[in-house]
Amino acid sequence: MRNGLKAFLLAGSGGACLLAGSVVHAQEADGAVMSEIVVTAQKKSERLLDVPVSVAAVSSESLVQQNLVQFRDFYNRVPGVSISGGGTEQRANGVAIRGVTTGGGTAATVAFTLDDTPLTSGASSAQSPLIDIDPSDLQRVEVLRGPQGTLYGASSLGGLVKYVTVAPDARNFSGRIDVGGNTVAEGGEGYSVRGAVNVPIFRDKVALRVSGFKRRDPAYLDNIRTGAERGDVNKNRVKGGRAALLITPIDALSIDLSAMRQKSNFYGSPQIRICQSCGTGAFQGETNFTPFFGDLKLSIAPSKREVDFKLYQGRVNLDLGFADLTSVSAWNEVESASDLDQTNTFGFALSALAAPAGSTISLINADKTEKFSQEVRLASKSDGALEWLVGGFYTRETISVDQRLILRPASLEAYTSLAPAKFEEKAIFADATYHFTPQFDVQVGARYSSNDQESSAVTTSVQPIRFAFPPSSEPLTKSSDNAFTWLVTPRYKISPDTMAYLRIATGYRPGGPNSAGLGSIPLSFKSDTVTSYEAGLKGALPGLKATYEAAVFQIDWDDIQLLTTDTTSQLTYYTNGSTARSRGVELSTRWAPVRGLALEAAGTYLDAKLTDGLNPPVGAARIYGSKGDRLPGSAKLSGSLSAEYNWAIGETYSAYVGSSLAYVGNRYAEFSNLLPIADPVANKAYGVRLKMPSYTTVDLRAGIYSDDWRFSAYIKNVGDKRGVVEATTRGATSAPQAIFLQPRTMGVNVTRSF
Repeated sequence: MRNGLKAFLLAGSGGACLLAGSVVHAQEADGAVMSEIVVTAQKKSERLLDVPVSVAAVSSESLVQQNLVQFRDFYNRVPGVSISGGGTEQRANGVAIRGVTTGGGTAATVAFTLDDTPLTSGASSAQSPLIDIDPSDLQRVEVLRGPQGTLYGASSLGGLVKYVTVAPDARNFSGRIDVGGNTVAEGGEGYSVRGAVNVPIFRDKVALRVSGFKRRDPAYLDNIRTGAERGDVNKNRVKGGRAALLITPIDALSIDLSAMRQKSNFYGSPQIRICQSCGTGAFQGETNFTPFFGDLKLSIAPSKREVDFKLYQGRVNLDLGFADLTSVSAWNEVESASDLDQTNTFGFALSALAAPAGSTISLINADKTEKFSQEVRLASKSDGALEWLVGGFYTRETISVDQRLILRPASLEAYTSLAPAKFEEKAIFADATYHFTPQFDVQVGARYSSNDQESSAVTTSVQPIRFAFPPSSEPLTKSSDNAFTWLVTPRYKISPDTMAYLRIATGYRPGGPNSAGLGSIPLSFKSDTVTSYEAGLKGALPGLKATYEAAVFQIDWDDIQLLTTDTTSQLTYYTNGSTARSRGVELSTRWAPVRGLALEAAGTYLDAKLTDGLNPPVGAARIYGSKGDRLPGSAKLSGSLSAEYNWAIGETYSAYVGSSLAYVGNRYAEFSNLLPIADPVANKAYGVRLKMPSYTTVDLRAGIYSDDWRFSAYIKNVGDKRGVVEATTRGATSAPQAIFLQPRTMGVNVTRSF
């Protein structure tokens, strides 16, 4: 049973590792043996304890068992990570790490990868959807804090989220099936079915792994709009699968081919209109978060969104004796199509169009990104004083972003915008670590990137709303940009299980063309950059049966990219302006005071703010952000606690009980601006900036398991709290809306492994 318990603490308690980002371990009878998490944060397998980067990791096992199936479900368990601006139209640019964001509209500041394949786009115009990879065929999720520009390239200013998949096994036949059901307070039911099978076709030579899943998340919001009345409208339906083929013709060569597809259908919206005192007129006070239409109620026209994600990847590893050669080729396509009720935002158009009572305005978004990427790298064997890695990277993206505003029920197409774009990037990178002594080494790295972009746009609109949406035909505009990123990391091993490091690293986000290029609008905008300074300490205390991780950091952010509006033409464009800095402290620990009991704690203090006011150029719409204002979504304090106890039941089974607590402090929403339109009623301001209150949520879990079977039960948000996860007024231009924590959710999972 000792080996089973150790394996369980490594995998089943991965949710606790997510909280602390520390080494997961189980103590044997003498308290000396530890099982440790291995991560690939630096494109090589290392103990998390040895990685000179602040990393949190969570196993897919804990994601499945606790039904943490969307990024929004577990982001608050990784202190220092925030999410905002999503709603039904969930985008990667809504995710921030260590506070590095100015809100939506610009390109992402956190990069997402699947293994070594980038998922997010480097182009601002792409507005990459947030791809929630179902944990059906994942090993784990790694969250890297701080810029990762040297190894992972563009748009990793704040950090990186890396999904790591399960590789085929050419020696052992295995499989599993997982069935789950859940129900949400004041709402409906949901279910999930996941399965995977690994087949060695030729032992040690060829193996095939196939997995699939289907999931329906429980809905709980009621739509009270006349003619659209319906209960439990925020339905989510997700399904997909992955197939991976491993071919090892000789010991020195392995070829891994894989295909993944995932389709998501979202109905309704998680956004609820708030602030009854705001009414429909001007409001200059502090917004409250009382639901406008009542608890868990909204009033919208039918809304939906579909996301279709495809990824085909080929990975080749060749042992050359003196070094390992790796090639990763990938093609992925993301299509997102949405039909969203935006009456709260564009309601002014109803009066301009003399629309009859009961009419609504819907925004139709249809965007598509096709992305090819190729990486080749050569890495030395890690048995010498000098470890090195050199490589090259290439990507090409074809992007289309189409938008329409539809007046319903008249089906009048009031506004149309077609905006094709292309993005091409080339990069070379190198990383080297020199071990001066067995205890002391220094890592240095550098990356040079260049990109070429082009974009254009054609906009049409009907006469009555041209004061807000002027027609235009914007010519093809091109831009070229380059960036140099680097890092220096001295590391000292105080003992085999204790390490201190310093890390200075830079990151960048590509600039690009402004398709308008009219009047005072610049033809292009520059990249923005960050420089991060971090000192960390990681270690294990075998005598106390504990591990710990601590980091202090400061990130300086220059030439921040902003999305603004030209007051003459009313066209939006990107510009650079202002500076910011983020500094803080991150602490985490894990303690096993007695056999079977694991206690974890993690916390972050974060001070992320502007160091200069947001000053758009002359002729641009105002963005209200002053020196000292906090960056959007950045809670000064956030933390998490977890406790889990495991014990044996006879010779075959074991059981566990556990609980988790997450705290997120108060945060501010996006910076405020006003649409420059003539209608003063439509220009009402709902406070200067939304300030979201802090919240605390508690989850419970329990289960029984053996080598073959696992039964688990969970309760999320035990107190049924209405914590505010996100909130927006679209820069003070529309009625305030918020996304609340999902109400109390209870569920069970049954897993059979073979």
